[in-house]
Amino acid sequence: MFKLESYITPILLNHVAKYVKNFRDEDAQVSLWEGEVTFQNLDLRLEVLEEELNLPVELVSGHIHELSIQVPWTKLMSEPVKIVINTIEFVAKLPDSESKQRRDSFQQEQRRKSKRTSAEAADQQPKSPAPASSSSVVNKIINNITLQCHNIILKYVEDDIVVSMNVQCLNFTSAGEDWKPTMVDMHPVSVVMRKLLQISDLTICLDKRNTAGRIEVCQEPVLYRCSLECRVLRKYNANTVNTSSTTRVGVFTKALDINVSSLQFPMVMRLVKLLIELKPAPSEEEPTNTNDQADETTEAHPTQEGTEPNGQSLLWWAWNKLPSFEAEAPVTMCDERVGHAFDIGIYAEELNFQLKNSEYFTDHSMGGIKRIRYTPILRISLGGLYYERSELKECEWTNVKAGLSSMCMEPLGIYRSQDLVDRTLVNTESFMDERSFIDKSLFDEHYMFAERTWCSYNYEDYAARNTDEYMLFRSPVLAFDIVEYRVPSKTNHPSHPVAESQLRDSGLRIQYRLLSAGITFHFSQSFAQCKRCEGS
Repeated sequence: MFKLESYITPILLNHVAKYVKNFRDEDAQVSLWEGEVTFQNLDLRLEVLEEELNLPVELVSGHIHELSIQVPWTKLMSEPVKIVINTIEFVAKLPDSESKQRRDSFQQEQRRKSKRTSAEAADQQPKSPAPASSSSVVNKIINNITLQCHNIILKYVEDDIVVSMNVQCLNFTSAGEDWKPTMVDMHPVSVVMRKLLQISDLTICLDKRNTAGRIEVCQEPVLYRCSLECRVLRKYNANTVNTSSTTRVGVFTKALDINVSSLQFPMVMRLVKLLIELKPAPSEEEPTNTNDQADETTEAHPTQEGTEPNGQSLLWWAWNKLPSFEAEAPVTMCDERVGHAFDIGIYAEELNFQLKNSEYFTDHSMGGIKRIRYTPILRISLGGLYYERSELKECEWTNVKAGLSSMCMEPLGIYRSQDLVDRTLVNTESFMDERSFIDKSLFDEHYMFAERTWCSYNYEDYAARNTDEYMLFRSPVLAFDIVEYRVPSKTNHPSHPVAESQLRDSGLRIQYRLLSAGITFHFSQSFAQCKRCEGS
């Protein structure tokens, strides 16, 4: 007789045991059958996390204070299974040569173990498999599992720089067509998945430590209590997933307040340089010890065309960690709607950047402790920002678009003029449609469907859809786009490899466009006052 508990319970507990040390799932089965099981003080398997995520940094420690699994056995078809984590802490650093070798050895061992497990599973058939009708029920339950994390702490140490990130609440759940959390049914063939990730109260601090490794004075946060929402849409047909699929990722925030002091600015520049130069974990490299290992590595990490596996930056690593659409190109023309389309968009309704001068001083009224005095210098306020990148790999099509809807730059403190009319250095008119910058995105309430009209793979079609007027409608102050595509070329001498290669490469086209309107620069008393203060 088929019992749902006998299939759901091992899946949940085995998934936890994969990432947690010293975990005995047999001790938790009885509690989980009662509806909830709770674990205290769990140490994470850092090697597994590094191997699966292919992190460009090394995890020094990882700890969960409390983890609970809640299963509503009597309402499994209407309420999701919940995994709740209370306080999870990570400490990361740059990997050294020893840690890179250790990770490479661990990855090779995991691949060999996975190959042995797959072979054993193929030889051993389950004694009481779930009926076909129950299999869809199990898939629905697993696909609708929700994750809640409260108090996520991540600390990164680099020489004398300490970056601390804290998230008060993170929710990951399935969503319906209106992008509200709900239980969804999964069609076995025509698959449309919507996942919602909500982050509340994200705070990032940037401090400097002394030679003893201590932070003498904590500076104000660089980013304080920011809320983000990430939407992921995945659409494909199970019969043609190898040749066609659509993946869209969108990140939205209403307000992003960034504050950088003069003491933090050099550290920010060092971190930016580090992010650009940082390479991913060595799992991208194919081991050459045996042919089997090379085949396994090639299958697990297919090399992207146009990238350098041994010299990718962190930006390429982050891009590759998003849902992949790697597959062999189908034998078809680009005029057909076939291929693996991928789109990522980042949107901010408002971004405020404030630069402050900072200096240490001794506060004798507080017992002679060292403190920091801040003096505001400049504030830049941007509104209606977006960045979008879309790809259709089979047609070698890449499109990047970015825009800005409003901008205001004004000096602060002693740099600020007393004249109310004469304060701003740069400003623009207020944009009429405050939501135009999210047009045709996953956050557009009037565009909540998965068709690929947002993605063009022909330049004439793209230019017709994205006219200058439309670009300035989305971002009336500044609009920018880049289109890179390949025009099919024919050669009269196909037998000559050099001539064929030259003609094929000549088909590459790159189109740039930059549109701007409504920006006003004020060379006023505020501007002159800033120049005098800089000169002094």
